This record gives sequence, C-alpha cells and structure tokens, in this order.
Amino acid sequence: MIMCWMKFRTLFLIIGFCGIVLLIIQVHLTPDHDETSISKDEPVILWWTPFGSDGASRTCGQFRCHFTQNRSHRNHHNLKAILFYGSNLEVNDLPIPRAPGVQWGLLHEESPKNNLMFVHEEALKLFNYSSTFSRFSDVPLTLVDLPGEEELLDKKFFTPTNEKNRLVKEENRAPLLYLQSNCDTLSDRDLYISELMKYIRVDAFGACLNNRNLPDDLRKNYIEKLHSDKLKKFVGKYKFTLAFENAVCDDYITEKLWRPLIVGSVPIYYGSPTFKDWLPNDSSAIGVQDFESPKHLAEFLQQLVKNDTAYEQYLRHKLTKTGISNDRLLKNLRKRPEEIVSVFEYYLRTFECQVCAKIHRNESRKLTRKEYRCQKPDGRFNFNGNNVENSWIDVWNAEKCTGKLLTEYLLKNKSFLGRDFNTKKMEMYRNNQC
Repeated sequence: MIMCWMKFRTLFLIIGFCGIVLLIIQVHLTPDHDETSISKDEPVILWWTPFGSDGASRTCGQFRCHFTQNRSHRNHHNLKAILFYGSNLEVNDLPIPRAPGVQWGLLHEESPKNNLMFVHEEALKLFNYSSTFSRFSDVPLTLVDLPGEEELLDKKFFTPTNEKNRLVKEENRAPLLYLQSNCDTLSDRDLYISELMKYIRVDAFGACLNNRNLPDDLRKNYIEKLHSDKLKKFVGKYKFTLAFENAVCDDYITEKLWRPLIVGSVPIYYGSPTFKDWLPNDSSAIGVQDFESPKHLAEFLQQLVKNDTAYEQYLRHKLTKTGISNDRLLKNLRKRPEEIVSVFEYYLRTFECQVCAKIHRNESRKLTRKEYRCQKPDGRFNFNGNNVENSWIDVWNAEKCTGKLLTEYLLKNKSFLGRDFNTKKMEMYRNNQC
C-alpha cells in the first residue's frame, strides 16, 4: 500500500513538473496578445514612457497604426515611431542605439520646471513630432486645462459684484486672492507679489506668502481639492485672482488663468507673453506686463475696486450673451468632439493619430525652439536692490549640455550609465563647452 502511494506521489510530481515546464515555454514563446493583431504593413508606435496606450490597432482617418507601451516591440520590424511623455523622460533610459528610420515624438504640456532640457534646441532637435503647449507644435496643448466654452459662460460659481463688495466689508476680505503652494519657481512670482502686497491687500491662502487660512472644509487635503466645486465657489467670491504661472513660455497657459475666468474672478495674469491671444475677449484679464511696476498695477486695481462699472467690463463673458468674441479661442474649442471622456484624452489620441498619419506620409522634421519657447530666469523682480538669485538659473544653463551630450551619444549609437552621463555633462558645463 505504501509502495503504491509512493509511486503515485512520484507520478504526480513528474506530471506537475512537466506542466510547469510547459507553462514556462508557453509564456516565453507565445507572442504578446497584441502582437498577433498587427498586420503586415501596419506601423507600430511605441510609448517608451508608458502613457495612454491601449496596446491595440486603431484607425486614424484613412490610416491605421498599432499603438503599444510594450517595450518588446522595440525590435518589431514594423516599428516606426517611439513616443515620450516629457516629464517621465530620463536620459539614462532611452532606446539607444536609435534604430534607423524610427522617429521620436514628444508630448509635454507641463512647465519646463519638470524637465529643463526641453528649453534648449539641442534637446528638442532629437525629436520629430511634438504635442506641446505651443501653437506651433503638431498638436497644440494650449487649451488642455480649459474644459470648454460652456464653462466660460456658465454662472454656476459666479458671485455678483455687489455681493463681492459686501464680503470685502463684512468679512474683511482683500480684493485680491493668491493661492499657491509651489514657492520655488522659474518665474519668481512670489518676489513680484510680495512687492505688490505693499500697495494693496492680498489674501494669500497657500503656503506661499501665507497670511490667511483656508476654510476648514478646504484646508484638509487641499491639493486634492484644487478642481473641486467648493474651491471654485471660494475663488469666485474674490474680485481679482493673482494668476501667475511658475514659468514664462509662449502659449504655456494653465488652470491658473482658466479657473478665475470660469468662476468670474478677474485674473491678474503673468506668464505666457501671448496669453491675450486666447482670452474670451479683449478685456477678460489684466496683464502684469502692461504696468511699469507693482505699485502702478496696485493703483490701477484700486480704481477698479471703487468703480463697479469699470470692474464689470472685465466680466463681459459672464454678464453678456456675446461675451466670447475671440474667434481663435472659439475655433479651437469647437474642434473638439461634443462627447469626450476628458480633454486630455482627446489631445492624446489626436497626437497619436497625427503621428500615425505622418508616418504613412513619410513626413518628419526636427523640432525647433518655437515649439517650447521659454524665458530664462533673469532676476527682473528683484525690487529695491534685492539681490535674490533664482536657484533655477544654474540648472537651466547646465541642461543645455544635456541635449548636446545626448546628440553625441546618439550619433555614435553609444549607450551610457546615468552617473557617467551626469559627470560628463557637468564637466562640459564647467568648461563652457555647451
């Protein structure tokens, strides 16, 4: 009986072992589930930095491509393009050597602070397709943070002027709101605003220049409530909102401008030099660059605080039926399909399809600085002789070496270790070789 049981147990183990071996063979030899769906002449587009890909073939107009984030497709004979999300791109994790005929695409709507290499043409020219905040990219992301036309017109979060006046008097509110918790920026916005606060009252609720506390229901998990209805209602109670970007780039416009426009608080804007091209009308926001100094801006704002009629000229998109008269803005918003899951998803899929079409048409180029044109920190807000140097200047300068060094490695099809790359980069920087 015992001998029978031992034979059975041995047989059972042998069968189990064989099963495991077969499973391992199957896993390693069977192609990925999306590999079998790629037709003979279908271009493969690989997201190197996993982002938005569903591992499937899709039709883009008259063209068809296969999109994947599975890096095993790097060696696929149909691979035609590799796409990167800028904030997640790391120089020590690139597909080097770069295969001949494989184009690179860059998607990046974020501030250059997230990856300063892109402010230099030496890095941009490594790419062939772009979807950036610039109007000159293949798929511009200028309006990615603006939900739509209806939100600009809607009064869901709007507070009438007479109510705002009451809140200023009875609740001791300042006419200006500042709500930021990122205090280390390329734009040096806190330097300007701290000077402005000498001439007009500002309620600063975030970590930057803080002088008031948010209401209890907004203070807890504040960052998670940045897009909540409660916060929008709160912002809408202020006459003005200080809307300062953390970097100054052509067409780089974020929710800092759109949120006050949506809720009906007049934005005092600093950031994109081209922001007026995207406003609902010619008097929807107040540009900091139009004033000689913070003192001059404060004097102008004081006049609007006292004159409701003049103030409401900046709220025409909320108070009149024809408040949006900017054809450029309307044209771009109305290009979006009526039903989309999210604005960002729409732009992402549009970029993928643009790349697909360009591959089929054999179109490619090298990006230029106009697709990511940003202003170097220059200390322009050092008022009263304050010598406060922006800590980002050295990083900005050093990142020029990144693009140059990457180009050298790519031309030689030479891989590298991250620490070796950084050592060489800093050596080039110290020797002014960039």
